[in-house]
Amino acid sequence: MMEMRIDAHVHIAVKEGENPMSRPENVIRSMDLNGIDKIVCFTFGTGLEDQKRLAEAIAPYGDRMIPLAYVGPRERDCADQLLYCLDKLNFQGVKLHPYVSNFCVADIVLLSPIFQILEERQSYAVIHCASEDFRNHPSMFERLGRSFPNVLIQMAHMGEVMSTKYAVDVARRVPNIYLDTAICSYAAVRRALAHCPDKVFMGCDYPFYKFEMEIYKQILVAEDTGMKQEIDDIMGGNFANAFVIDENNHIQHRPFDAG
Repeated sequence: MMEMRIDAHVHIAVKEGENPMSRPENVIRSMDLNGIDKIVCFTFGTGLEDQKRLAEAIAPYGDRMIPLAYVGPRERDCADQLLYCLDKLNFQGVKLHPYVSNFCVADIVLLSPIFQILEERQSYAVIHCASEDFRNHPSMFERLGRSFPNVLIQMAHMGEVMSTKYAVDVARRVPNIYLDTAICSYAAVRRALAHCPDKVFMGCDYPFYKFEMEIYKQILVAEDTGMKQEIDDIMGGNFANAFVIDENNHIQHRPFDAG
């Protein structure tokens, strides 16, 4: 029996002008066509009003979509925004984007108001990490992960093309750092599979990439390595093993293995 299939990196359109492919009903249609049971989702940008729109837009699909609050750490009320999303909107963690919000992952002081909340609640953060941008090199995630050891931190894109080696090395060393496969290369998935196969979640960065493209990338790796079970784990098993998911799609990460 195939394990639950989960995509951990999906954008949802919440207002006019955003990609119509990402309207919730269209995302659900694509999920159904590709056998995706659940997704982790967030808006295209920050702002509390967009987070409220997201909560309303996905309400009919609460059993399929796990929402995160997209917050800008430089906004003075970022902690209040996060608390509102967690307590009033039932969001399950935070999405951060160093390029969009112009902050550096190494700036622990700036990130502390957000991460202290996540640490107290033993929560979940997805943070963009692609290419060689000075704001988000994978090496910066090690200090963040060790500073807040009770937060499961998903390094989105695992360094994309040029930095995947460093991303995999950090995930191997730090118990609470995980990776996702969104927009990264076939070779990057093979590297992660060889070194930390239990710490990788499938993500496609929908609608920038499509579910079927991401799934086929995983299938090709499975065919070429013979590691079908490990690829099945990446496509959903690892997420299901990392989190307890209740009937309301609330999630709580399990204890981390000692690193």
